[in-house]
Amino acid sequence: MLGTGDDGGVVRRGRRDPGRLVMRSSVIVRLGGLVAIVGGLAATILGLLYVLQAWGMTLDFTAKALQKGGYENPVATMLLIGVLAAIAALHFVQRRYYGRWGALHSVAAFTGIAMVVSGNLMGELAPTTAAVDIVLLVLGVLAATVGIVGLGIMTLSAGVLPRWCGIAIIAGSPPGVGISFLFFTPLGMTGILPGEIFWALAGIPWIVVGYAVFRAATRQTQRPSRVQ
Repeated sequence: MLGTGDDGGVVRRGRRDPGRLVMRSSVIVRLGGLVAIVGGLAATILGLLYVLQAWGMTLDFTAKALQKGGYENPVATMLLIGVLAAIAALHFVQRRYYGRWGALHSVAAFTGIAMVVSGNLMGELAPTTAAVDIVLLVLGVLAATVGIVGLGIMTLSAGVLPRWCGIAIIAGSPPGVGISFLFFTPLGMTGILPGEIFWALAGIPWIVVGYAVFRAATRQTQRPSRVQ
């Protein structure tokens, strides 16, 4: 549709501005990256606090809460929400490049993590629904495992983000964290590291993923846009 501008020129109406769409997309990706970094950082800090506790250097204001596990549920929720945000941001960055399989893995990963969050929250709010919580958690972990590992593989093959981002996605998946934990188990058995180091092993990969997608959004907005 054509119209007349203030300077007498002809302007087009009803067409989307590509530059504005890129800006909106980059804001979503940046926000997803930041949320992922915050969630991963919270889990990493909790893991390091447990390490300090094992070494006899626990801070006074965290000692009781660490002993009772008071930080674990809030930190788990923050980490999982960060993972959800990272998955959404990864989809915005790669949706045109990783094809149908990448989209399916993103949906599986997002749905699985959402089920885990729902099961965790239901367990906190309604402890009597233990059976439902367990079903949600088990199905959620299975879906998240398949989805996140597949998303990491699709990220490696798409080539939009650095390879270390795809590796970090796989490392942040349930089996990736489990394998890393098994690697550190002998150290934990000798008292060098506590078993709760898995919090840091789960958090660090998603800090890396969040940084990768945040950097991708920054590079996207720095590219000169050409409007036909």
